[in-house]
Amino acid sequence: MTTTTPSIERPRIGDQLAALTVRNLRTSARVPQLLMFSLTMPMAMLVLFSQVFRSVAAGPGFPAGTSYIVFLTPAMLAVSTVMAGTNAGVSAAIDHTNGLHDRFAALPMRAALPGVARTINEAVFTLARAALLGIAAVALGFEFYGTSMDAVAAVVVLVTLAAAMSALFGLIGDRLRRPDVVQFAGMMVMMPLMFISSAFAPLETMPGWMQAMATVNPVAHATDALRGHVLGTATAGDTVAALVAAIGLWVAVTAVPVLIRLIRSARAR
Repeated sequence: MTTTTPSIERPRIGDQLAALTVRNLRTSARVPQLLMFSLTMPMAMLVLFSQVFRSVAAGPGFPAGTSYIVFLTPAMLAVSTVMAGTNAGVSAAIDHTNGLHDRFAALPMRAALPGVARTINEAVFTLARAALLGIAAVALGFEFYGTSMDAVAAVVVLVTLAAAMSALFGLIGDRLRRPDVVQFAGMMVMMPLMFISSAFAPLETMPGWMQAMATVNPVAHATDALRGHVLGTATAGDTVAALVAAIGLWVAVTAVPVLIRLIRSARAR
């Protein structure tokens, strides 16, 4: 008489990803400090920057007929996405600290799923943050001059940038594995991305070396595309450049762990 061992059905990838995403959303919602930083800090910065630096609108190189709040709001959408991206790195580091990453590695699921779930979490918060920023900007005199297609394109650019930032800072968190160190390293990466761009002042007013670095900065391209869609002056080239820059960063960051594994396996042989 032979006995058969019942087969264990492996959870589907979609179910695993949904469970990880819900877990990330619940974790984020249970941390008031994270919600405060991610959702309300950009609004505070929008109010302060729009009042403190509004004299920039009178300077040379500033777009004619554009108020500073209209100039600043698209930039704050991009900048706040970069700032919030550090949360993905801290989240990854916490998973290493509390041993959850090792538990994930022991489960029958793809290694990339926790990172994908973090990206979805950041995309959801990005849309919520954009809505809150939009409300605050309108209260300060912001006007949208684009079309409905411009609005859709702007959302696509913003979510793509959020995915790239989540991957970048998630990699930093996976490598450093200490939340406090990840926060410091995140600041070091975040500052050049934010300020080597036309986020707060026209790029033409900056030194030549900064203008050159901005050509490879995905935040600079996203800012220009978002601003163009807000003003209704964006071209297909602006949108494509922003998407290519963000996707290029995402691909490069995603390829790093794969290359590390290949190098380690080659050395082991």
